[in-house]
Parts: sequence; structure tokens; C-alpha cells
Amino acid sequence: MQNEIKRSRYPLNLQLFAEEDTEPDKTFTQADLDRIVADRLARDRKGREDYDDIKTKLTALEQAEAERTKAEMTATERLEAEKADALKRAQEAEDRNASVLTAANKRLINAEFKTAARDANIPAERLAAALKLADTDAVTVDEDGNVSGLADVITALIAEHPYLADTEGGKSRQIGGDTNGGSRKPGTDGLSTREKLSAGYASK
Repeated sequence: MQNEIKRSRYPLNLQLFAEEDTEPDKTFTQADLDRIVADRLARDRKGREDYDDIKTKLTALEQAEAERTKAEMTATERLEAEKADALKRAQEAEDRNASVLTAANKRLINAEFKTAARDANIPAERLAAALKLADTDAVTVDEDGNVSGLADVITALIAEHPYLADTEGGKSRQIGGDTNGGSRKPGTDGLSTREKLSAGYASK
């Protein structure tokens, strides 16, 4: 009996729970979307501005620290630091100038080598090969741009690589033929040492 009274006191409305939610979905207008995008962009921009502001302040602090450290140095220490910095800059400039000067001297030596090589009967078509084979490390260039030592280099080059020089005036030398203008020297039997030297024979 009591159970029936309790059930009737709190009636259960099943129809209430069975009804669908009639509240419509929330929609956004174009203005709402533009406002949302603008707000997000503003937050991103503010974040970047905050980062730039922090970076600027950090740079200012570093500069202030450097100035403070410099102010704490004694006069002698400041002079030594400035001297070391000046020497460093001078050395860097000297290294750059030396590199430029070395390259210029190399071009000058190569040009002078080609001229001297042509005078030594090395044909133009063999100049590139001759330059590669030549040892020009001992060749020097003075302050006036004069090149020294090329004659010895070319002499040594031709002695080591005689095929580079055209000693026949442009004519090919016959292999196995005479090597002194096409004429054979007479026999040396009966000639004294002095006579052999006069005739162009080396003493043995």
C-alpha cells in the first residue's frame, strides 16, 4: 500500500524524456568568423611583438653588461684590449692583401713564363703543358713587378723535357738521324784533345 502511494507521489513522465531536443544548432555569420580570425591573428601578432620586445631588451642588457665590464677595467687593461683588437684587425687585413698579392704575382709569373718560353723556342701549342711541368716556386717578383729566376726554370725544364722545345725551326727531328743541323762531324781519330774541343767534341 505504501509503495503505491510513493509511486503516485512522483509520477514519471516518459513523454518528457522521449521528446527530442528542439534547440537549434548554433550558427556563425561571416562577421562572426571574421571576428574570430581577427582575434586569433591579434593574439599571434601580440606574441611576436612580445618576443621582439624581449629580444630587444636582452640585446640592451648585453650591451649594458659589456659597457659595465669595460668601465670596470683599468686603463692599462683597456689599452691592452684595444691594442689586441687593433692587431687582430691589422692581421686580417694583411692576410687579405697577401692573398690578393700572391694571386697577382702568380698571374704575372705565368705571363712572363709564356713570353720567355716562346723565346726559348717552345711553340705556342706547348706553352700550357710547359707551364704545368715547370717548377716556378723559386721565381720571385720584386716590389717593382720585375720577375726573376725564370731563365733557370726554363733551362731546367727543357733539359728535363727536351721534346717541348722546337730546336729544328719548326721541322720535325728525324729519329735516329743527325742531331747537329744534318751534318756529321768527321772522325776524331788522330785528333788531339784540344782539336777535339775546337771541333765541338766533348773530351772523354
